[in-house]
Amino acid sequence: MAALVGAAAVIHGYGLDSFLPGLVVDFGASLAAFLLALTWERDQELQRLERGAEEVEARNETEVRRRLTSVHAEFEVNQASLTELQLDLEPRPDRTFAFLHPELIEGAWTANAPQLSELMADHELVGDLAIAYGRIEELRWRLRFRSELRTMELDAMVAPLVDELRVEVTDLLSRVDAQIEQPTVQPLGLLHQRTLPSSISVSGSIPTRPSRAGGSDGEA
Repeated sequence: MAALVGAAAVIHGYGLDSFLPGLVVDFGASLAAFLLALTWERDQELQRLERGAEEVEARNETEVRRRLTSVHAEFEVNQASLTELQLDLEPRPDRTFAFLHPELIEGAWTANAPQLSELMADHELVGDLAIAYGRIEELRWRLRFRSELRTMELDAMVAPLVDELRVEVTDLLSRVDAQIEQPTVQPLGLLHQRTLPSSISVSGSIPTRPSRAGGSDGEA
């Protein structure tokens, strides 16, 4: 009420032509100040989200590096065991059977695989590691079966798998080294997306006519 009385007094004293320009200028200045404050608040919030995303990404990279280091050490043990594994491809009756139980381990991979699959962006490496560990388990089974039968006749069947694993493990060690040096982690969603599409359109290929419950889309 006081504002209306004051406005009426100004109009009466100075006239409407003098009052309206001042009103428009004041309103425009207030609107500009409001929009400026709103933009500042938005930018501050985006910066806060980006800083948080960068911190989370840095923690994930450290976690990937730590877990891959453990897997790398385990893979080196398996590589040494595969290198030392000697099979008799031409068994002879005069040769003495020798039990072969090299140290082929998988504890580090079993403990870290779930987290690595969630954190790492290199899904191909995670899949190849899982396949390699599966083949190492197959090799352990073949060697156990060979020991149960106490025969060297199975060496010719085991040898190709050993040769393939030697190549696979060497290649995977170099790829794990690269990830430890520069981990690639999965993106954190839409935290870095600043703008949304300016407009939303309805595809003409999607029917938009409402249908009656329990009835057809046709007219009655």
